[in-house]
Amino acid sequence: MNASLPIRTASLRLRCLVLEDAERMMVLNGEPSTSRWLPSHVYADLGEARSRMRYLISCYSSPGDPHSGPYVLAVDHLASGVMLGHVGFSPIGGDVEVSYAIAEAARRRGYGAEALLSACRWAAENWNLPRLLAITESENSPSRRTLERAAFVHAEDTLMVFQGSRQAVSRYLWHRLLGPGR
Repeated sequence: MNASLPIRTASLRLRCLVLEDAERMMVLNGEPSTSRWLPSHVYADLGEARSRMRYLISCYSSPGDPHSGPYVLAVDHLASGVMLGHVGFSPIGGDVEVSYAIAEAARRRGYGAEALLSACRWAAENWNLPRLLAITESENSPSRRTLERAAFVHAEDTLMVFQGSRQAVSRYLWHRLLGPGR
């Protein structure tokens, strides 16, 4: 695990997952918007959620690098301590992709962009990444707006297999030297 974690922002704490997050992650990943936009994140039961948490936790040390495997951080509300979602990094065709999810009840408060921007800055420094890629369904306008608020720039719209089916997606790039405050 990385010694520079947790990351604290004005409203959030980003930290490594722990096995006890399985129940909350199952609830978050079972929300209607996750079922629609990220069906691969929906767990059938608590046993599957715990198994997935064990796997993601093991990835902190092996491989420990998002060029080779996933690296997912929990996103907690700083004041309440409640887990609001997650931000994850994973390999995709020579790049590192970032993905995220924030609880439906916590949306429209800027938490998604706050978590993304902080996590991207951390990942860029931690793994010396010049850029990060984000992919979302082209129809997912709330996600597109969140990416833009987190200093991602729209790169292209294309067709690709995403979340298990061929569909129109929008690709966004975040550049280490172009983010706010840089």
